[in-house]
Amino acid sequence: MSPPRLSFAGLVVLCAVATFALFSVAVYRDPSVLTTFPPPCIFRKATGIYCPGCGSTRALRALLEGDFFAALRYNPFSIAAFFALPVLLVLARPKFRAVYYRLGVVVCAVVLVFAVLRNVPSPAFDFLRPPTAAVSSSPAR
Repeated sequence: MSPPRLSFAGLVVLCAVATFALFSVAVYRDPSVLTTFPPPCIFRKATGIYCPGCGSTRALRALLEGDFFAALRYNPFSIAAFFALPVLLVLARPKFRAVYYRLGVVVCAVVLVFAVLRNVPSPAFDFLRPPTAAVSSSPAR
């Protein structure tokens, strides 16, 4: 008798849960880790612009600390993906592939628009940037 095989969706969910658990243990075992956390964004350092993922690490940290609204403020797309992606992978069925393809195209378009708008140098779009960036880029009063 062979052991049961784990589906791809099950493997993705298992990896996500394991990563979340390891991150939680690292943060709560040694709080001094948080003083140098999060690491600097390589894309931001190289280009000077915000990618769609900027703020995701701080969003995950805020989520771990139980502050859901702060997590949404740092990066709403990363929090939505954190909860939706494993569910979509588990519920994925071959008959829904066309629906998932269309949904993927829409999500990519929304993320692209989000990435462009969060880099527009206007106070009207400050709310799209991570909070520390929005504060530092606003004019002094």
